[in-house]
Amino acid sequence: MSVREQLALYGCDESLPARLSLRAGPVSLELVGGRFGPVRVNGHEVWHGLAFLFRDAGWGTPEPVFEQVHHRADGDGFLLELHGHIPCDPFDVVGAPVDGARILLDIRVQGDVDGRLSFLARAEPTHALLSNRCGWVLMHPMSAAGHAVEIQHVDGRVSQSTLPKEVPAWPPFTGVSGLRHEYAPGHWAQAQLPGEDYELEDQRNNADASFKTYSRSNCMPRPYVLRQHQPWTREVHLCLQSAPPPAPASVHASVTWRLQEDASSLMRLGLAITPEMTRNPAAWILALLADWRPAFLHLTLWPTTSINAVDWSGVRALLQAADARLRLDLCGLEGLGQAGADDAVCHALAQQLALAGVVPAAVAALPCGVTAANFLREVFPHAVIGGGTPHFFAQLNRLELRGGEDFMSFTVCPIVHGADDEAVMNGLQSLPSMLATARSRHPGRQWHIGPNTLSARASPLGRQPKTDGQHRMPLASCDPRSRGLFGAAWLLGHLAVASRADVQELTLPPLVGEDGLWHMAGKMHQMTPSAAMLQICMRWSGIEEVLLQTANGSVPERQTWAAIEGRTAQGRQILLANLSADAQQVHWPDGGQWQCLDAQSWIKHQDASKCSPWQALGACPVHLVLPPYALAWIDLPFSTGD
Repeated sequence: MSVREQLALYGCDESLPARLSLRAGPVSLELVGGRFGPVRVNGHEVWHGLAFLFRDAGWGTPEPVFEQVHHRADGDGFLLELHGHIPCDPFDVVGAPVDGARILLDIRVQGDVDGRLSFLARAEPTHALLSNRCGWVLMHPMSAAGHAVEIQHVDGRVSQSTLPKEVPAWPPFTGVSGLRHEYAPGHWAQAQLPGEDYELEDQRNNADASFKTYSRSNCMPRPYVLRQHQPWTREVHLCLQSAPPPAPASVHASVTWRLQEDASSLMRLGLAITPEMTRNPAAWILALLADWRPAFLHLTLWPTTSINAVDWSGVRALLQAADARLRLDLCGLEGLGQAGADDAVCHALAQQLALAGVVPAAVAALPCGVTAANFLREVFPHAVIGGGTPHFFAQLNRLELRGGEDFMSFTVCPIVHGADDEAVMNGLQSLPSMLATARSRHPGRQWHIGPNTLSARASPLGRQPKTDGQHRMPLASCDPRSRGLFGAAWLLGHLAVASRADVQELTLPPLVGEDGLWHMAGKMHQMTPSAAMLQICMRWSGIEEVLLQTANGSVPERQTWAAIEGRTAQGRQILLANLSADAQQVHWPDGGQWQCLDAQSWIKHQDASKCSPWQALGACPVHLVLPPYALAWIDLPFSTGD
């Protein structure tokens, strides 16, 4: 792959991590960079993955670097030795910051002919380091929800349960020293986790498609100190407890789709705006808003944002250009309605809005609660009132201050724990579980989520890692893939699952900014593939998911396609995305005219900006092939009976 193709796909030319395929009897897995998995047997996913991870004082997750990799296959088994380190932030060093601090890391993995896997890690810090966690992490696939599990506890107890279907706010299993689970009907696998107090949590809380068993209880003090030059070792042992099941029947993906007649029930899209955008809005931004006509504009005021940092006349200009409503989020004002300083800030804000002639349609206090909701209704009588969190579903799921809201909100970021391409795409599957859980715990609310991007616009956990925007990095404020086809495919997939989860309103990233839909290339703003995709669907009256099903009518366990549909005056339009790094074929029996947005068409657009990024290809074939992370735009004119 050329550098230009890499830039088109990923927004950067960062090398993808090396992959090493491993096999132990019937069991297969991969080493991808510094992480293992998924662990499969005959096509069944037994464990989602395994890694030895360091969580720093801000809950960042620097990736291990292995300078030496020794692999020896022996019949149907293998022996793997890894020697390297985990780079550490200078500010994680106890005392004065020190460059070059690291955790020396040696890992030995043995796979036997009967499918047993043994992992041994030895870690040694070069300096005294602050850490929230450092040890093995074992993951189960999200598809294991509802399956039987047996927990061995550190005090010798054994308990039987199931992995939860709803997303629990806190770890459902603690004091874990081992666990066995049913990965297929009648087939069990066991994990032994000696030498540590483990807990199991549901990673759907943070937009991952897995359950995670991690070392060191959250009840223990943190951050704690890893002592300089004091090594420690940790082991994990995995095995199947019966002969493996046969492989599932192979099926080909096909597409079916459904329409709702009532367009008002479809998901509405808005755009985030920033204080910087309100100051002398550029003419091209006003023109674009007039063309896209988002349902609303969404402005967030953080605790560090002064209301004087916003030009409210500029907000009015943006709203008038878009003919849109205003949603206003107030973060960190937890004393609203108690006649204190927060009330004074809110009254001052209402006065500035009135002077500018801006009437917000929605105001959210994040978090809210009954007292704050009643206060906001008095100050903003024309607004619906929201609550929730400006952060991730985990923070919403653990929210204590709530009640009295008309709608609830949270944001989605798929790189909280890791930034692997495949894991990011797999995490799309977690959103329906989040919404089902949220509705059961907060009944009667509408759900307005976002702004949602690949990156983390803020972290509730502490400092965010430093980034130059050119590397994949967990919890980073800027992800280079937002500038590539990968970002467009992820965003389309996110729109599809949000529609499936019956989200009423979804906020998209801002047009400009650190991770905006347009980015700076030299002194010019350059459109991203995500913006090229949104230029199509922002003109729809609403968005609905196109259902992707297998030949037998079931939904695929691992979804590598996503599709959405909407209506124009001329007919229906479909946007379809390949969510994988491989070319894929899908059966499309409904015809229509189609265009493709792929790496080659994007490169041509960059070479000649007047050239459309979409390549017109005529009649849509029955067997539609899309390259990696490519998008298809299909026009289906109304028939006489529509």
